[in-house]
Amino acid sequence: MIKPESPVVKALASAVRQHPELLAWIEAWYRHELETLPSAINQPAVFQGRCQVLGELYRFAKDSPVLAAKL
Repeated sequence: MIKPESPVVKALASAVRQHPELLAWIEAWYRHELETLPSAINQPAVFQGRCQVLGELYRFAKDSPVLAAKL
């Protein structure tokens, strides 16, 4: 993932704090993709890539309030 600029980190942190359901939705989407990964027969690399991107997005969203506080 490319390193986001400070305004992006602060915006995501604000969104996650004000709307925790957004973080819950990203996590649910990530977990769903992880659960379907073992059964990905056609183009498993696509599924693996999607899981990787969602994992990075989820971790970034989860950590964004702490990262924003450090800026």
